[in-house]
Amino acid sequence: MTARRGRLLVSPQWAISIAGALAVIGFVGYAQWNGSPERVQFATSVQQVLADQVSKLEAEQGDLRAQLVAAEAQVLDFQKASTTSSSALADVNLRLEEVRLAVGLTPLRGPGVIIEIADSKRVIPDGENPANYIVLVDDLRDIAVALWSSGAEAITINGERIVATSSIYGVGASVLVNTAFLSPPFRIEAIGAEGLLDQFQTSPAFLGRVAQRIEVFGLEFASQAPDSLQLAAFVGNTRFRWAVPTEVVP
Repeated sequence: MTARRGRLLVSPQWAISIAGALAVIGFVGYAQWNGSPERVQFATSVQQVLADQVSKLEAEQGDLRAQLVAAEAQVLDFQKASTTSSSALADVNLRLEEVRLAVGLTPLRGPGVIIEIADSKRVIPDGENPANYIVLVDDLRDIAVALWSSGAEAITINGERIVATSSIYGVGASVLVNTAFLSPPFRIEAIGAEGLLDQFQTSPAFLGRVAQRIEVFGLEFASQAPDSLQLAAFVGNTRFRWAVPTEVVP
C-alpha cells in the first residue's frame, strides 16, 4: 500500500485575509517607529522649558508671583478650551488639584485665627539683654508648631505660606520665611476648625516659652478668631534635590 502525503489547502480568501493582516501590522510598527523620535524631541523640549521656568522662579520672588498667576491663567484657559474632555481627563485634573492643595499651591479660605505679635514697648532696664524684648525667630517657630498641633490646616506669616519645605530663620533684625525678609509686627494667620484659638492658647508649644516671654518682657500680643480668612498660596521652589520616591513593592 502506498502512503499518501496530505496537503494543507489554503483558500484564496484566507490568503488575502492573512496578507491584509500582515500589512496592517507592518504599517502600525512603522508608524510607531517613525513617531518615536518626535516624541523624544517633544519630551526633551518640554523638559528644557520646565528647567528654564524653574531657573526663573528661583531668581526673584516678585517674578515668582507674576509667573504663577500667568501660569494658572494659561492652565485654566487650556482646560476650558479643551474639546477632548473625558472622564480620564477629569480624574487627572481632580488629582492634580488635590496635590496642589496638599502642598500649599492653592489659595485657601475658611474659619481660623489671627495672631499678632510685636516687640515690647517697655523701656529696657540697665543690664538687661535687649533680645528679651523683641520677637525672636524661636517665638515664630513655637507659634507655628502650636498652631499645627492644635489642628491648623494652613498657616501664613505676614502673607508667606508655610509648607513642608518652608524655613524660618533669623537674619539680623529680620526673619527669613521662605525667601522673604519679614520684620515685626508679625501677623500669623491659620485656618482650622472652631476652637482652634482655644487649643492654641493651651498648647504646651505656646505656653512653654512664648506665653512666658509675653508676660515677663511685655511682648505685644493679640489674637482673634474670625469666621473667614483668605490665605495666599505658597510661591517658591518645591523641588526636592536629594529625596526621591521609594520603589513600590507589589
